[in-house]
Amino acid sequence: MKYFIEIDDRSKTGKNLLSLIKTLSGKEAGIDFIRDTVEDKELVRLMKSGVKSGLADKKSVFKKLGIE
Repeated sequence: MKYFIEIDDRSKTGKNLLSLIKTLSGKEAGIDFIRDTVEDKELVRLMKSGVKSGLADKKSVFKKLGIE
């Protein structure tokens, strides 16, 4: 199972957590640090809503993003 989390890097706790994640991602397998963009946020939102409904599939996600 994979987890995606959103971290506010403007808060002290967020900055500390990001620092820890960056350090671990360089040393440990299984931890990937991915910085998002506006497009990524939309894709993650669609993935999350699909997981909740059980209806996410590649074709429907691409169609909603206009990538067909």
